[in-house]
Amino acid sequence: MSRSRIIHLIFALSVLAIAVALIARVKGWIRVVTLGDISGSDEQVANVESHDHIMPLTDEEYNLIRQNEETILILGNAPFADMREDEEGLASMLEKASGATVINCAVSGSYVGMTEPSFDYTNNPMNIFSPYYLACVACTGQDYSHDLAESERVLGPSFPEEGESVLETLKELDIKSVDVIVFFYDGDDYLRSAPTGLDDSRYSDPFSTYIGVFSSTVELFKTYAPGARIIVMSAPYMYMVSADGTLEACEDHPNTQGADLSDYVLGLYRMCVESYDISFVDNYYTGISYGSGEAFLSGGRYLNEDGRKLMINRLMYALTYYDVENLGNVDYEGPK
Repeated sequence: MSRSRIIHLIFALSVLAIAVALIARVKGWIRVVTLGDISGSDEQVANVESHDHIMPLTDEEYNLIRQNEETILILGNAPFADMREDEEGLASMLEKASGATVINCAVSGSYVGMTEPSFDYTNNPMNIFSPYYLACVACTGQDYSHDLAESERVLGPSFPEEGESVLETLKELDIKSVDVIVFFYDGDDYLRSAPTGLDDSRYSDPFSTYIGVFSSTVELFKTYAPGARIIVMSAPYMYMVSADGTLEACEDHPNTQGADLSDYVLGLYRMCVESYDISFVDNYYTGISYGSGEAFLSGGRYLNEDGRKLMINRLMYALTYYDVENLGNVDYEGPK
């Protein structure tokens, strides 16, 4: 065999060896996630990657628009509605961490998806506090007086005490002055068995589904507040509590729609990434998960002190992700 053939053979074998080593290395890096990894209550539950998708605000040519982020509007339910006036509540913590003015329009007991194709206040008077209705008031100055009176009449003592003031605040708000809109709802839609909207053949009216109401809300804000950055905080992980007090994986307890909380979270994620390219902060697989949730939740569902601090860190991470001086690195210590 000639010297040149030997050299070519050695080179070919070397390339083959490198390829084999590379394939072996890649196989070690890649983990195939099966349905069993994200459902069931064994010790390997929910060990999956983060679904964070942090996007800046850009113009039509995708140039970065720098923001002062001086005014933050909150739409949501329990996480921001609880401890509303308390310095250890999320709104006060966010104001301290960001230095911005926080307009807290979260309403206790509210939810995203409606279970009927219209604003039927007789059957569901809390529909007046759906994010789409609130966005209509904020963006178009819609007159809500009749709907408010009907909702108060039907709900009676259970009408949320902040309800009227939230509607009034949004009616007076100049939506173009808002720099950031934060969308943060917990797992109430899962617990209420609100249709997810993932099966279009069953639910043709967008206002009767979780995804449909969210989509309509985003469309309104993109039209009337194009200068506002939208950040969607996913519902944190939550447990189902058995009769003996044992915390069980919510994936083991599908609702009457056959959906568990991850269906709502991942449906929202897909809308943010695939349809709108807006920021999505994953609080279901990152931070508060099946394995870590007990440290951040009380009663298997409600944010405790550490949980609130973690949520502010997650939100500040998204807010400052494109700030040169922070680069998304935040460690908020909470109120002193």
